[in-house]
Amino acid sequence: VVIAARRGEPIIIPDVRKEKAYVEAKEGMLSELAVPMKAGNKVVGVINVESGKLAAFNEGDRKLLEILASHAAIAISNLQKRESIAEVNAYGRSLVNAKSLKEVINLTLNAATKILGFKHVSIMLIEDNKLKLVASRGVDKQVKLELPLNGEKGVTVKAAKSGNTIYIPDVQNEPLYVQGGVLDAKSELAVPIKIGNKVLGVLNVESRKSEAFDEDDVKKLEILATYVAIAISNIKRRESLVLLSRRLEYLIRSSAKIMQTPSLRKRLRIIVKAVQKFGWRKVAVCIRDEASEKRILVTAGLTKEEKGLPASKGIPREAWDELLSQEFEAYRMGDFYHIPWNNPWIMKYIYGGKLIQGYDADWMIAPLHTPNGKIIGFISLREPISGKMPTREELIPLELFLRHAAVAIENAKLIEDLKRTSIELENYAEKLEQKVEERTKTILEVQDKLLKAQRLAVIGELAGMVGHDLRNPLTSISAATYYLKKRLTQTDEKIKSMIELIEKNIAYANKIVSDLLDYSRELKLDLTETTPKKLIEESLSLTEIPANIRLINAVKSTIKIVVDQEKMKRVFINLIRNAIDAMPNGGTLTIRCREKGDEVIFTVSDTGIGMNEEVLRNLWSPLFTTKAKGMGFGLPICKRFVEAHGGSISVKSTLGKGTTFTIKVPVTPRIKKEKGGDRLWVEMPESSLSMTMKASEKP
Repeated sequence: VVIAARRGEPIIIPDVRKEKAYVEAKEGMLSELAVPMKAGNKVVGVINVESGKLAAFNEGDRKLLEILASHAAIAISNLQKRESIAEVNAYGRSLVNAKSLKEVINLTLNAATKILGFKHVSIMLIEDNKLKLVASRGVDKQVKLELPLNGEKGVTVKAAKSGNTIYIPDVQNEPLYVQGGVLDAKSELAVPIKIGNKVLGVLNVESRKSEAFDEDDVKKLEILATYVAIAISNIKRRESLVLLSRRLEYLIRSSAKIMQTPSLRKRLRIIVKAVQKFGWRKVAVCIRDEASEKRILVTAGLTKEEKGLPASKGIPREAWDELLSQEFEAYRMGDFYHIPWNNPWIMKYIYGGKLIQGYDADWMIAPLHTPNGKIIGFISLREPISGKMPTREELIPLELFLRHAAVAIENAKLIEDLKRTSIELENYAEKLEQKVEERTKTILEVQDKLLKAQRLAVIGELAGMVGHDLRNPLTSISAATYYLKKRLTQTDEKIKSMIELIEKNIAYANKIVSDLLDYSRELKLDLTETTPKKLIEESLSLTEIPANIRLINAVKSTIKIVVDQEKMKRVFINLIRNAIDAMPNGGTLTIRCREKGDEVIFTVSDTGIGMNEEVLRNLWSPLFTTKAKGMGFGLPICKRFVEAHGGSISVKSTLGKGTTFTIKVPVTPRIKKEKGGDRLWVEMPESSLSMTMKASEKP
């Protein structure tokens, strides 16, 4: 029976005693007839008859038994088919309920080997445009097999690309055949694992026999492959739903986080991170700040090199309208636009440099628009984590999020505008308050100055009147004193000292009158040429320096200057006398001079008692004095004389250390001369705080 089953042919043994392969089943048997039960080329069993007679069976018996074996084979085959298909269906239900891809693979290998009876089984799945071996059973060795789908090798690749079952009866004559883990394979059957028209992988079986598989094997393997495809698809769908659920949850959390963040840039960072978590490696958001007319760009996932590319600077504002034009309508997917890298028109129109430079792969863009249709910016997405561009349905959650994000961005811009406006208003109010304070202070100062000017004007007018009225009696008294001094040649010392006292007080009274007149009337500058050295030497010659005062005259400059010599000598004499008065116990008087640009700078320093802040503050005011005698006109007159030349006078003093006066005089007075001469008058204004000068003709 074994030989009959192996050969697939009937065998008649006339005398079993002469047959070495005979296996005795019953004593006394002398002849045997074994007929294989065959369904097609497949032997399902053997019908065997024996007899106690020699040569008991002839050709007629063989033919009759072959007919019976054929019917039995068909019946058995049908029954086996039903049973195996039922078992495959039962396994299929288990596959559909599998929780993981690993469980699907194990159940599939079990079904193929234990139920369907295939000895060498392998499962290959499509990943990254390659057909990868993920599991196998009954192989001679474990191999790592990856076949490119665009390649020309592999029976399994052909099945995956065509989506049809491929049966190779003899692989030795097949150029596509690629040896895997089965050595000496003779035949191969590759069934695509597909759901609809989408191929997920290949279920592959091999045999060491040629023509080892029939239509029944093909049908059973196709049924199993269908269940595998459904199971894998269900798992991927469940995984996709779980992933989508997580992403939606993250989008919802991000939406809440956006509303809690007032900063525009921080909101943009939350948006790009949320979109990145939705399945994109590289995301960029570009909006336009209407206040500053500048673009605000926030990115995620870009490398340092990519950040330097022009494309990473955001979509230019001039490209916005073009990207939303009718020309791009064919690339629209809902709110998004899919810009394919390998499209010739896109390559020329966009990547060629007309709009954007720097991209080297497919990308997607979407305008960010508010509910009223206002476009505030664009978001661009590149390199999906899944390796493939999403479908329209997969983009819907992202569209809803981006619409919410656009409103959040616009709100953030409004918040920042309000903050900026509020700060500007606060600054304006603060500046306005400051200006009001300054104006109020200025008005008060002006009022004070006006009152002071009016008072000084009255004083000046009164001083002029008093000066003129006193000058005549003083002249008479002076003449009378001179007459008495000449007539009384022989008088006692008492009368002589009284006359000298009268003369001294007449001179002092005359000085007061001169100061009053000099301060109140218009100044007349009689400009002549001299040198700083000569000016100081002449001033010193008119001043008596006490013995306890050390004089340092460091003025060596011989530069030619044009000044009213008498008035300038009066300035220096006044300052020298004040310095001497400030050093009652002796000290050092230092006079220096230096040239700077078109100015000559004099300094008169003493080591006297110095002045406090109050004295310094009122130093230039008329009628202010710290001396027992005097009207307080000396320094104000000095100031008038120096400023009349277009110069300036200032003072620095430290109590207990001394005082330094600094006089700056231009080489030539900074006065606009009129035709008619060099003699100048300085008008006495209503206030002594400013002076104007005019040229006058020579008398």
